[in-house]
Amino acid sequence: LRGRECLLLLGLLAVIVGGSGMALDAAGWTDHLELVKIIGIAGIGAGWAIGRSKLPGIWAHLLGLSSGAALATLMYATFVPAPGFPESMQLFADRVFQWLRAAASGAASTDNLLFAYSMALLAWLFGYLGAWGVFSRLNPWLAIVPPGIALLLNLSYASPELLPYVFVYLLASFLLMMTLNQAGRVARWRFEDVEHALHPGSGYALAGAAVGLGIVLVAWRMPVGDVSRAITPIWEQFQGPWQDLQANFDRLYASLNPSPTSIRGLATLQSLAPRGSFELGDKPVLRVTGQQPSYWRAATYDRYTGQLMTNSSAATDRRERRQPLVDATEADEGRRYGEYGFTVLAPGSSVIYAPDSPVTVSVPTVYEHRADLHDFALLRPVAALHEQQTYSVLASVPSVSVSELRQAPTIYPSWVQRENLQLPSTFPEAVRQQAWSVVGDATTVYDAAANMESYLRTLPYKTRVRVPPPGEDWVSFLIFSSKEGYCDYYATAMAVMLRSVGIPARVATGYVTGEWDPASQSYLVRENDAHTWTEVYFPGYGWITFEPSGNRDLPARPEFPLVATSPEEVQSIVQAEVGQSDFLDNEDDLDDTSFVALPDPSGAGGLSWLLMVAVGLLILVIGSAAGLGLAWMRSLAALPAFGRPYARIVRLATWSGFGPHASHTPYEFATELGRVLPGAAGQLRAVSTAYVEALYGKRPPTVHDLQTLDRTGKEIGGQILRTLGLRRVRRALGSRLVAIIGDRR
Repeated sequence: LRGRECLLLLGLLAVIVGGSGMALDAAGWTDHLELVKIIGIAGIGAGWAIGRSKLPGIWAHLLGLSSGAALATLMYATFVPAPGFPESMQLFADRVFQWLRAAASGAASTDNLLFAYSMALLAWLFGYLGAWGVFSRLNPWLAIVPPGIALLLNLSYASPELLPYVFVYLLASFLLMMTLNQAGRVARWRFEDVEHALHPGSGYALAGAAVGLGIVLVAWRMPVGDVSRAITPIWEQFQGPWQDLQANFDRLYASLNPSPTSIRGLATLQSLAPRGSFELGDKPVLRVTGQQPSYWRAATYDRYTGQLMTNSSAATDRRERRQPLVDATEADEGRRYGEYGFTVLAPGSSVIYAPDSPVTVSVPTVYEHRADLHDFALLRPVAALHEQQTYSVLASVPSVSVSELRQAPTIYPSWVQRENLQLPSTFPEAVRQQAWSVVGDATTVYDAAANMESYLRTLPYKTRVRVPPPGEDWVSFLIFSSKEGYCDYYATAMAVMLRSVGIPARVATGYVTGEWDPASQSYLVRENDAHTWTEVYFPGYGWITFEPSGNRDLPARPEFPLVATSPEEVQSIVQAEVGQSDFLDNEDDLDDTSFVALPDPSGAGGLSWLLMVAVGLLILVIGSAAGLGLAWMRSLAALPAFGRPYARIVRLATWSGFGPHASHTPYEFATELGRVLPGAAGQLRAVSTAYVEALYGKRPPTVHDLQTLDRTGKEIGGQILRTLGLRRVRRALGSRLVAIIGDRR
């Protein structure tokens, strides 16, 4: 590769790797992400230098990777406050060790600096491997695929405003593939002393970029159709592993700023952790019709680690349309049953929102619960819902009075005590003492919970707050240090402090009721209605909502008992619901075939990340094929007419592994290839003879002969592809399969 080609390739690599880093920084997950793109570009330089060096492979890679780790460590250690650099390095090493220990033990980490550091290491790896693959192996895929997957994953959770980064990435990828392909051809032509245009690679790359831009624009403007129902079971196979991966990511990087997609896409996180700030818009996300207002719950969290709230292991059960989630005849007292209709106004939803305790849902769902079937964790549709889709829920909502809750017994089911009194072994005793102080002289569970609710509501509600230092207990930091927070902080604090005095509690997340719309007789739920609250268990009545955040109204609760639905009435309601149609007008929308099968259970605003990866790679393949076609036609057009049939045969034969040797004359090459393709031997002799006579004998063929030669060259090319080309592909796939099997053995 010459200087001009090297500079072009380095520039394209910088756009691909650096652009992915810039998109990550623009997403605003945390601070100190501005260094990611710089370290990624530095990795490109290292990969270029090592790719052109004479170092043995293993030592070269050890040098490249270790230098990247050293650079990232030195740069990020400077963000650790300390008197001097040695102390900063020591403290940074301690934080890395704590993060690794959390990763190995299943604990959680809220150290955002480690997220930025991890992304910088990945950026170096992408830059280094990409440059090494380009300059050492003339292979563009190491440079294109890893940054592309990272970019699309980032975009699938971040704002759609970052889409221009995808366009730039795709165009740079087209240019890189075209430039590298033509650079390899030119290098071979130079080695074989074949005449060629001065710099054909750049022209072909620009042509490929133009085609790629056209494909991207057309694909972007085309409507996205529904994914076939037939692939839904396939996505279900991957949802479990994907959720495990996502849960581990949330656990290890728990304090990242929340994603705008988690609001726009109607989704829920795998864990709750102290995040520094968030902003909510006022765009509508749901419209709800129902008999009485409620909180629209998405998920519950039962395990407190000291740094976050998450879920203990959950079982998953599929429920068909209108199939009861639990045995509704075992319903708690003081509850009413009602039907609620939900219309999705956001781009999509991968969660079923429901009031309090759902019983049946009008769409097929996956019910996630903990050890006991009644211990609700999450309810999600089998196929993610799209905008304007509707579903209905038969739910059990509490109508219990304050006096009844005061008289509730305190003998709890074993599953309630096991899961909802859990506290970490490192739980601060000072928090427990503070909880007892707040409970005061309360003589009932309800009064104790109400006292805790009132105490937390006196603390300021702010959306921009300090986060706990790494390793410090979240609730302890809130109560004794910052004394300010938002709903995640207060809901977690109330649940944890009640647990510390022996009262089972958990954290729930979803949306508050929303604004009543008299015209449509429904509640309009907006982005800024997203909320987190506390639920306390009362034997005989189930989970009851409490509101520890001072910016929200207290739940309406009657002082005196109301008439509850009898078990016989409950049974008749459920039996009727299993077989009846929905009360919604647009019943046709509930047909299973109308669902969009998206694999992402945590935020599907628009295309899912996997679908976006597939679309991006498909565009790359199509654009590459189109660009190669243009390059093929331009390179043949640059040759004399008499030389094009022979050149076409030589190139296809070379690609198939049967190209001419440097010492071969055209006659010798035609004879050798004729032995492999005996059916085309005569045609090969005719083409090679015409080429030699025109090039060396100065006897160019007539126009009629040129047409015949061109037709003959295309026929021979087709035979080469059908026989030798396919043979090469089968041989390559076979050897790769053998290698994979050998590696596994």
